[in-house]
Amino acid sequence: MADTPRRKGGWAAFLTGASDDGPPPEPPQPPSSASEAPRFPEPGTRRPVTRVARPVSSAPPQAPAAPVMVQPDGTPSVPTALPDHMAPPGAVIVAGVDSDGVEYVLEDDPEAQPLVDPRYDYEDRNWVRYRTSWGGFLRLIGFVILVIFLFTNIRGRIYSWVDDQIVPGGEQGEAVALTIPDGASTNNVATQLANEGIISNATVFRYWLRCEGELTIMGFMGCDTEKTFQAGDYELYENMAFEDAVAILDEGPIPEVFFSFNIPEGLRLEEIINRLLVVNEHFEEQQIRDALQNPNLVSQYVDPDAPPDFRLEGTLFPATYDINEDDLADEARFLRRMADTFDARYGALLDEVGYDPAAIELGLTDWDIIVIASLIEEEARVDVDRPLMSRAIYNRLLAGMPLQIDATVYYAVNKSFTDTLFQSDLDFESPWNTYVSTGIPPAPIAAPGEAALRAALDPTDGDYIFWARTDVGEFGAHTFSTTLEEHNAAVAVCRELGYCG
Repeated sequence: MADTPRRKGGWAAFLTGASDDGPPPEPPQPPSSASEAPRFPEPGTRRPVTRVARPVSSAPPQAPAAPVMVQPDGTPSVPTALPDHMAPPGAVIVAGVDSDGVEYVLEDDPEAQPLVDPRYDYEDRNWVRYRTSWGGFLRLIGFVILVIFLFTNIRGRIYSWVDDQIVPGGEQGEAVALTIPDGASTNNVATQLANEGIISNATVFRYWLRCEGELTIMGFMGCDTEKTFQAGDYELYENMAFEDAVAILDEGPIPEVFFSFNIPEGLRLEEIINRLLVVNEHFEEQQIRDALQNPNLVSQYVDPDAPPDFRLEGTLFPATYDINEDDLADEARFLRRMADTFDARYGALLDEVGYDPAAIELGLTDWDIIVIASLIEEEARVDVDRPLMSRAIYNRLLAGMPLQIDATVYYAVNKSFTDTLFQSDLDFESPWNTYVSTGIPPAPIAAPGEAALRAALDPTDGDYIFWARTDVGEFGAHTFSTTLEEHNAAVAVCRELGYCG
């Protein structure tokens, strides 16, 4: 006979108490004859057994006899020690007679329906389980309670873990220097903080920021607040609570420490080197000279035909500079800053005032104008004299006259302005000596400031050709003249004051 397949119940059957095994099996039919009676029932059947006690006679008690088993038709059968569930259907087993003459029998009720447990394991015929007394509703209630318990427990554990990330236990650790680069996103900042041990979890920190500190399991997906932090240097600590870390970041970066020093106008290149060594003890002379060899320092306005050794003269912008503490020992960076500042300032002035008609008529280049600005820077003493001196220089160039500027002689003979010029100095042959050479020197003689550059680009209108230092003139330190007679009178005053030789 084929084995009956084992059936299984589903969740619905469990919750409702029902069985999805189908109707209980039909009880086996009684055999038509004793010879056809099976010794064993079909697998999977289970029949109820009725135990009855009935008197059979009033005879005196007899000794208990051995149990007798008879077939349904009354035919005796050899007793067989079989389990109850394996007894032939409809069999009657005479257990014996007690002392009162009562006969005890075990018999089947052939008409009764088998009592079959819907979860009965057919392959284990010795296992009997009956339907539990509590129904599907109680099972459903129990299942709901279990789900609620599990959800609450898991939810509590999650919240506890998240709280531990937001506010970690223990004391804050050592100080940590953190630098947020330009353009860093919130995700980048969170990762930096976690990598440095400042916060415990970058992912929780990001969601905490988006939810503005109100992080919930169901609500975090809807949080969309954007948070940004300023670039710069910060000092935080290990093992910080999210709120404490954000409070420091919101204050902004640590203010940079700057050192200021001034490079005055009118210095020659060698004087600039010496000045840098004086104002910044972190600079080294050899490092400065090595940095000056960088071709990137050459101004974009330098004439390609200018002497190579003089292309940086006059193009390192004089000004007061603030230097970050980290850059105090970076000579190359500072010199590049001076060179870039010169090009930026001159370019801005050029866009603002343009070229004077005289400069266009003379065919002057930007390099020539920068050279003229250096002459003005060295000769003028006050700002009001600069545009007047610029006009006098243009007029002399238009007239083909030598410029005869003492400052060019000092540069040609490499003397300081505190030294005395002699006639031999005035006669010294040099392209920079405007007493013996006409036109403009081949390179600047000093670093012009913004006022001198502006004057060279935008001179005052007038016919001035001469100037002499008198300190009592109408315009300032110099007296400007249009005729030789006026100039000679001014020179006489200059000699009385000791300014002219």
